[in-house]
Amino acid sequence: MKSEESETDKRQINPDFTNQIETNSVMEYVSSITDTHRSAGPVGYKADTYLSQYDPHLKTKYNQFKVFQIFAVMRLYQDWPNVVGPLLAKQTRLLAIQPPILKVAALNSPCLQQLQMMKRQLLQKINAYYGKTLMTDIELSMYKQSYIKEEGVLAYGATQATETYERPLLDFEAISLSEAELATIEQVVTHISEPSMRETFREAQIKQYKKTKYLKAHGYHPCAHCDSLVGPTDTVCMACTLKAKEQAEYEYRQRIEAIKTLLFEQPYLVYDDVCKLIIPCAMADYQLAHRECVYFFRNRVIREASDDNYDIYMLLMLITHKKAQQLDKGFVQNAIKKMRFQYEQKRTHYERH
Repeated sequence: MKSEESETDKRQINPDFTNQIETNSVMEYVSSITDTHRSAGPVGYKADTYLSQYDPHLKTKYNQFKVFQIFAVMRLYQDWPNVVGPLLAKQTRLLAIQPPILKVAALNSPCLQQLQMMKRQLLQKINAYYGKTLMTDIELSMYKQSYIKEEGVLAYGATQATETYERPLLDFEAISLSEAELATIEQVVTHISEPSMRETFREAQIKQYKKTKYLKAHGYHPCAHCDSLVGPTDTVCMACTLKAKEQAEYEYRQRIEAIKTLLFEQPYLVYDDVCKLIIPCAMADYQLAHRECVYFFRNRVIREASDDNYDIYMLLMLITHKKAQQLDKGFVQNAIKKMRFQYEQKRTHYERH
């Protein structure tokens, strides 16, 4: 409840919002919602039967304030991840709902470009959520984040125990460079013929040398794999950490692909047989590779209804760990029919609900 209240406090509703939604299209939509007791959302939404007992009381007490109209439109704040998807919701912020305009902010430039290209699809999803063409345009912008907070004011979601970090401003005049360091800088800038550019580059080099000198004096040291400076308690910089992580993930996928290649050649192999051919081979790696192979052929045989003997026998050899000669023809036919029947049952059940 506290998080929901905080979300409500965080949202700033335009004071002229009530007047803005007094259009024919909006009023027709929100009136249909209140009359049918249907909450904002896709058609087929089942209202909570426990809360429906309070509808008469809410209608008589709060109808004059038009809270139903506001709630019906403002529910998009809560359902934003469900409408646009969880991945896009993490990279965006819904700033304001002012029918027929929606204001959305992106957290980075690539996300902003993606929103601009898929604006039409977003409008279709949002209007499908409302059940009516309520929004006609989306105003896109970059999300402005301020890291300088007023004293005593906490950002949304922060606590008193939240750690704060303020980058100190360096006094470059108080940091001196040796004659050798200045000579090195002059040797670099002498190759620039344009005077103003040469002077700008010289000042930048002097500041960079002074900054490096200041950091080393305060415990910073080079990374174990490169020359980048890292903090006193760190040994590897962030770039090398990400590079090592990517390399580990690449090597992991290479092991999985090697096991899958072996299973494509001999699908009846069990874990002990694979360990004799691929060293090292963990049980989790074998299970993942085996599961991906099974899903691949199951998708072709069951969902795509492939009748190719290669696909069918590969699927059953992976499941039973038996060679093709050991699989009876009647068993193969019955197994495929059973799996397809179960798939159709689940798909029918899903479509109905």
